[in-house]
Amino acid sequence: GQLQSLKVLDLNRNQLTELPTALCSLAALEKLYVGNNEVTCLPAALGQLQSLKELSLSVNNLREVPEAVWSLAALEQLHLDSNKLSSLPAAMGQLQSLK
Repeated sequence: GQLQSLKVLDLNRNQLTELPTALCSLAALEKLYVGNNEVTCLPAALGQLQSLKELSLSVNNLREVPEAVWSLAALEQLHLDSNKLSSLPAAMGQLQSLK
């Protein structure tokens, strides 16, 4: 598609309940902001965003974070505040680049 070089995508405050899987094909994406929505789950294909450095999922309705997130090796910032998470898996330790 035409958005293959897109580096930043801001979807904050759009009342989204889910993210389209097609978003996961944006290989150059470095920053994805999905805060203040109604997201309840994330696509497994999110793990394909290997250039992603910042992922903001604050203020949503997430009950768990999919395993795919823990494979985002370049991820430096992960924002999960104000969700419905009861715990974080030990796999979170795989994110060696987190600051």
